[in-house]
Amino acid sequence: MSKNPYPLFSISKKDKPEQIKARIGLLIRLYLVNQHPIIAQAVVDHINAILAHPKFVYTIEQRCLYLRLATHWRCLAWLDN
Repeated sequence: MSKNPYPLFSISKKDKPEQIKARIGLLIRLYLVNQHPIIAQAVVDHINAILAHPKFVYTIEQRCLYLRLATHWRCLAWLDN
C-alpha cells in the first residue's frame, strides 16, 4: 500500500495555478476532518507549486502571504508527526 493515502492530490506540471489553488482549498477542508501530516505536507507542496509558477504571484505582498501560509502548514505537518 502506498504511504500517501491521498495520491489524488499529487501535482502535475500540466496543472494550472487556478487548479492548484482550488486543490489547496480541498486539502484544507480535508485536513479539518482528518488531521494527518501527509495532508498538511500536501498543502505545503501545493503552495510551493503556486510560488514556483512564474505568472501567478504578481506582488511581493502576495508572495509573502503564500510563504507565511506554507510555513504555517509545514509546522502543522511537523507537529502532527
